Amino acid sequence: MAWPQNTREFVVNAGGKTSTNLTGETLAWDLPKTGILYYIMLIITGALTGTPSTPSAVGKARLLTRVRCMANAGINVIDFSGEGYHFLLRDFIDIGGDPVPGSDGRAAVASGAFDLSMFIPIAINARDPLGLINLQNPDTQLRLEVEMNPVRLANDFTAFTCTVTPYLGMFRMPLAKEDRPKFDFIHTMQEEQTGLTTGVEFVFNWLRGNTYLSVVHGATCASTPHDSLVTAALRVNQNDYIRPALPPAFYSGEYARGHGRARVLGVIPFDLIGLSGLENYGSLRDLLNTANLTDIQSVLVPDHTVTLYSMKRQLVYIGEPAK
Repeated sequence: MAWPQNTREFVVNAGGKTSTNLTGETLAWDLPKTGILYYIMLIITGALTGTPSTPSAVGKARLLTRVRCMANAGINVIDFSGEGYHFLLRDFIDIGGDPVPGSDGRAAVASGAFDLSMFIPIAINARDPLGLINLQNPDTQLRLEVEMNPVRLANDFTAFTCTVTPYLGMFRMPLAKEDRPKFDFIHTMQEEQTGLTTGVEFVFNWLRGNTYLSVVHGATCASTPHDSLVTAALRVNQNDYIRPALPPAFYSGEYARGHGRARVLGVIPFDLIGLSGLENYGSLRDLLNTANLTDIQSVLVPDHTVTLYSMKRQLVYIGEPAK
């Protein structure tokens, strides 16, 4: 396949939109039907006016209720909250650096300017074609939504403005059919939230059928984060432990080895794609195809009542659609 020699990267500005609604609003874009999509960069900036009396402890990222990219086939390619992205996905993209170092999404809620920008990988990395989406397919339509609500930060801000501008990283479609990549997998990033009870073991079931790149858990996700899980284990088929019940100190060491910096407290990653040492550019050795497993579970023990955030990254086989 001569795919790399017969394409060219380019960027599309999808156009900025602004919200000033203090009670919340959803901004939406229908993505253009041209080219091959491989990333979405959201520049999200604005300002808050007023002095919050009881600000959310989570931080500024909580402004974003949900970010979604939906395919017409009913697949949510991306579906996560602001805190889900900034605590559980941001540090696990490409080679594991911070793609938005200027963002203050993890900072404490305060009046004034904010930057909640996001870099979202549609392909698993900038080199390999896994996850690329053919926007030129007549049967494919993608819709991007950014839902926000300042009340999630505090209920006494007096003014608010937020502008979101999506930039789409694209590849040109090769003219010859034999030079085109396959479009048989979609790379999904989806977040769940659930409540944990002090000292009660919680079993988080990974839904079976797809191939997992990672599941990253977070408790407590906050502007002043701390570890709320005493131990975390990864178990398959009831009694085979990929990770036995290990304390946060182990996950700090494992994260530092691959990233060269300290783990954000509260974040417990089962980063399967990163285990070969090059984050998303490594081998596919440790990915888990769950189709033939009886079950796969995270087994977590919290030290107090807390909200558990869980970010799942999967490769979903869809077959190769018509080109």
